[in-house]
Amino acid sequence: VARALVNKPTLLIADEPTSSLDDENTIQVLEMLTSQAKNNDAALIIATHDQRVRNHISKAYLL
Repeated sequence: VARALVNKPTLLIADEPTSSLDDENTIQVLEMLTSQAKNNDAALIIATHDQRVRNHISKAYLL
């Protein structure tokens, strides 16, 4: 993750970033991804089946 963020990309894509994490680590990962996106003025796309993610993002699209 650190290597992906070091160049401050304008688009972050995360595929199931929280699927095998407990609740505490899920929150930490989501806070890190959303803060990096905000700080770098980047778009963040998360593909997931994890319903816990919805509580930490501003907009969701259900496919």
